[in-house]
Amino acid sequence: MTENKMRLPYTEFTAGGKTYMLRLTALSAVRLEERLGTSVYSALENTDEVGVIAELIYALVEGLRPEFTKQDAYALIDDFISEGGTYLTLNGVIAEALKNSGFFGEASAARQN
Repeated sequence: MTENKMRLPYTEFTAGGKTYMLRLTALSAVRLEERLGTSVYSALENTDEVGVIAELIYALVEGLRPEFTKQDAYALIDDFISEGGTYLTLNGVIAEALKNSGFFGEASAARQN
């Protein structure tokens, strides 16, 4: 079965002049849980830790862009903060992306191409 990842719900996020599609795929969720040693839901209890935020961002982007690296995730966060963003705002973006990925109940309607 071939899956068109671009048709799945995602959250758009722009930082550093680049737009990213954020979605936690099943594979990226498993990889995230393996890296953190805890569930996605438990990880969300620690989003006051920059390392956890970076792991979440990495997982949300890499599911649709496998070439995206952890170093890219750190740069994305730095770009976002440099442009006036905050970690609190970034946590909101993460929450929206997880909702669109099927967490927190029914996935909300998202732009589909």
